Amino acid sequence: MWGLFIGLIVAFLEVAHSIFIPIFFAIFAAFILSPIVHFLHRWHLPRTISSALIIVLFTVGIGALFNYLSEPISVWMERLPTELKHVEKKLIVVRHSIQNVQETTEKIDAISSSVGVPTARNKVVTVKPPSVLNRLLNNTQSFLVSLISTVVLIYLLLAFGEDLANTARNVWRNTGYQEIFVRIAQDARRKVSHYLLLITVINIGLGVCVSLVMWVTGMPNPVIWGISATILNYIPYIGPAINLAIVLAVSLLTFNNLGAVLLPPSLLLLLNIIEGQFIQPIFAGKMFIINPILIFVSVLFWGWLWGVAGVFLAVPILMVLKIAVDHTRLHRTQLRGEAALTADE
Repeated sequence: MWGLFIGLIVAFLEVAHSIFIPIFFAIFAAFILSPIVHFLHRWHLPRTISSALIIVLFTVGIGALFNYLSEPISVWMERLPTELKHVEKKLIVVRHSIQNVQETTEKIDAISSSVGVPTARNKVVTVKPPSVLNRLLNNTQSFLVSLISTVVLIYLLLAFGEDLANTARNVWRNTGYQEIFVRIAQDARRKVSHYLLLITVINIGLGVCVSLVMWVTGMPNPVIWGISATILNYIPYIGPAINLAIVLAVSLLTFNNLGAVLLPPSLLLLLNIIEGQFIQPIFAGKMFIINPILIFVSVLFWGWLWGVAGVFLAVPILMVLKIAVDHTRLHRTQLRGEAALTADE
């Protein structure tokens, strides 16, 4: 029964991903930005105005980021065919080995085909896929719709989230679920907000350090690698590994000396180890203690369900679920204790 229920929930989340992804992103973004709104509200600035100000700055920042990244990315896309030829020259020994294996395989195939009975050729029918332009336009349109929906929802949560929480308390005032719901909502908002804000500061610091290291080692566009380190570090384990692989590939395209090729990814790996094993546990380790296996499985599951958006949302969702489970267990323990006291009386 429970398996069927969970399966239906997973299927519903997959079908309605275009609705839930902006909602979850907006909720967790509001968690990060809500302390700023509270700070401005203490200085008697209305929530609607402070939220609008934050949204404007947030939108301008996102636009500036895309504008900054678009030019170097397009340059790298243009350079890619030429750079791949350079890599091919660097790996000429490996290529010759592969060619030798291919030639041997072709000879074996030729011998086997000459022995066997010739077969009639089948007519191959190819289906032309949608053009790259059409796919790009469709993806861009859906991305813009999701982005606008997320930004609008972030503003609504920042400006009117308190009113929504108060309304929920009033609606459930006379029900047995009010206390546990309020505890879960308040604790999740407080802990997840502080955690995400702290992780954001740590990731920005990591990005600054990575940019400096890439600049010192002579990597092209060092700021881009700092930005990618900041963004991908929100994905536990997998994100830093992806960034490391990208830096290694670009380093291979950029440098000729083996030592120069290995230096940028080695320093990046060192920074990731320092951040993951020392900085983050010191400042954020006491907030949430979650089994690394659960974190990794959560990243895999939500990545499978929602793609790239899912891997970014995996850890915050797991944190909220952990808070809900902890409070539910505590509530049941309290109810059992009250029942035992009543029975003794």
